[in-house]
Amino acid sequence: MSKELNTMAELVEEAGQALIPFRQSDVVEVSITSMTKNRILVDVQGLCLGFIPEREFSYDFAELKTGDKVLAYVLSLENDEGFVVLSLRRADRERIWRTLQEKLDSGELLSVKVTQANRGGLIVQFGDVEGFLPVSQLSSAHYPRVSGGDKDKILNKLNELVNQLLRVKVISFDRGANKLIFSEKAAGDALQEEKAMQYVIGQHIQGRVTGIVDFGVFVNLGEFEGLVHISEISWERVDDPRKLFTIGQEVEVVVIGIDNGRVSLSIKRLMSDPWNTEASKLKVGEDIEGQITRVTPFGVFVKISDKLEGIVQVSEISNDSNDPHSAVKEAETHNFKVLTIETDARKVTLSLKQAEQKESKKEKPAKKAKETKETKEKKEEKTEE
Repeated sequence: MSKELNTMAELVEEAGQALIPFRQSDVVEVSITSMTKNRILVDVQGLCLGFIPEREFSYDFAELKTGDKVLAYVLSLENDEGFVVLSLRRADRERIWRTLQEKLDSGELLSVKVTQANRGGLIVQFGDVEGFLPVSQLSSAHYPRVSGGDKDKILNKLNELVNQLLRVKVISFDRGANKLIFSEKAAGDALQEEKAMQYVIGQHIQGRVTGIVDFGVFVNLGEFEGLVHISEISWERVDDPRKLFTIGQEVEVVVIGIDNGRVSLSIKRLMSDPWNTEASKLKVGEDIEGQITRVTPFGVFVKISDKLEGIVQVSEISNDSNDPHSAVKEAETHNFKVLTIETDARKVTLSLKQAEQKESKKEKPAKKAKETKETKEKKEEKTEE
């Protein structure tokens, strides 16, 4: 004789999925049949009645009404009254985690709300799940450009983003460890690349300075922002861009590079290169005068003019193979021979050794001529005697 089955749990165990097509921890669709302040009764897929206690209500409980279909998380297949016990709150969280996994897999964008800032980045929220958006993953528009990397100033900049909605991508997802990392920069890659393609190398644009950092100047071009690297500000050496620019200043720039959604700009290339003008006055093989400005292990730097500098390699300093550097000192002025003029590399190489050898050869014939004249005079004196 077969055992009499009295509870739903026993029925499920006996009949399995053929009888009840869900189990504990599943998320199922239910239909609300009645509601009170402390509980909701639901129809579970037309198979049985379910019960949702107040502690498991969803954040949008006030918006629900009889007849609505919602997702619910199965806490227990049966309570003392024979109801399936369900949770709206846990279903919300489950739905959010599933959505996050789908977004990670597809690479699609989503919106998160900034709830807090710290020195490392932003705490953001998607539904009731918190994640982290590191400073390094912020878009260029939101990246805190702070002089000297002052941490307090960086935090102040990040705090300005609290309560804002940001479009991001999921880049790291570990539900078990409750670890969720977002990137605004990655979300903007496609859009940035699309915007960057509207520019062409060589294009002249009027822009406005939006940021000044140690390594250059950010310039707003309208719908896009480009960077003038410190090496592209002037043909002369620039130590601090802040001394040359102010936020909001209008500047003309030229596009010199477009790569991975980044536009590189230049200001100095709008001006003629004074190096070329000065270098055009030189000829290979001629002797010039210059002042030594730096003595380094690999050679000597020589000021040829205010706009032009040359270099003397160690082997061209002196014939003294033991210590060529002992033959020169900073601020000394010497004659040098021009060995090469490399326009593309903006480089002039010189030789001190060859210039000195040339001077030495000039002195010897003069000395010899003097000696010959003296010898002739002595011979004439002897003849007279």
